[in-house]
Amino acid sequence: MGHWGGAVDDLDRRIIQALQAEGRIPFTQIARQAGVSETTIRTRYQNLVAEGMIRVVGIIEPSALGYEATAMVAVSAEPGMANQIARTIAKVPEVSHLVTTLGSYDLILEVFCRDLSHLTDVVTGQIQQIPGVRATETLVIAESYKLACDWSPDLKSEARA
Repeated sequence: MGHWGGAVDDLDRRIIQALQAEGRIPFTQIARQAGVSETTIRTRYQNLVAEGMIRVVGIIEPSALGYEATAMVAVSAEPGMANQIARTIAKVPEVSHLVTTLGSYDLILEVFCRDLSHLTDVVTGQIQQIPGVRATETLVIAESYKLACDWSPDLKSEARA
């Protein structure tokens, strides 16, 4: 959906990759690396943001703030209730990520809690109490091996496709 409503081009990709490596990189540095003007980079960046293709945010390390119980919670919903349940779950402050799925569960969410007691309160006291929630399965995360804040598609293989 690039800057002209078409596909993302090589310059857009360079901007995206530079921001993934360092969200506060100066546009002048990206421009120098790409061999274009700072104004071009700034305009492209503004277009990428306006089109919803990128957003630059700070990433919080939950354990540094005392949130030691991270879990994935799978939710089975009564037929036709998944969207309504998702809207309610989205309001729970401990929920960091929420998606609908096409698999065995209707919703999968990630929660950050202070400890197991807090996690239990969120799952049993909030999520399981939402009308239409049929069942939940909680998977406590023991260790995280990858957080792909710098994920991007394999641009070389994408270009060949």
